[in-house]
Amino acid sequence: MNARTIGILSLCAALAACGSKSADEAAPTDASTVAAAPAPTMAVPVAMEPAPEGLPSRIAREVIADSGQPCAQVATAERGEDGTITATCSGGEAYQVYTSPGQGPVAVKQ
Repeated sequence: MNARTIGILSLCAALAACGSKSADEAAPTDASTVAAAPAPTMAVPVAMEPAPEGLPSRIAREVIADSGQPCAQVATAERGEDGTITATCSGGEAYQVYTSPGQGPVAVKQ
């Protein structure tokens, strides 16, 4: 698991524990008094496709600049097994660069 996955799982655990009541404290419900509610919908996760082909540092520099985010100079850029690029700038900013279907190459600050 990567740091992002661990962070999301920690947040979910914290939210699940927040304000929860034990079964004894919970108010009983009667099916005849409960209004029919629509089924909850889940947000579609972002599809991350590989970043464009080429030298990772050049691709990262171009995509970060095109997105208008700060990065004086790309200090490191590595292409992962999934084809996405993790880049760190000289100022300490970190980005994940990938291709989003229908949107093209994107840089997301980490």
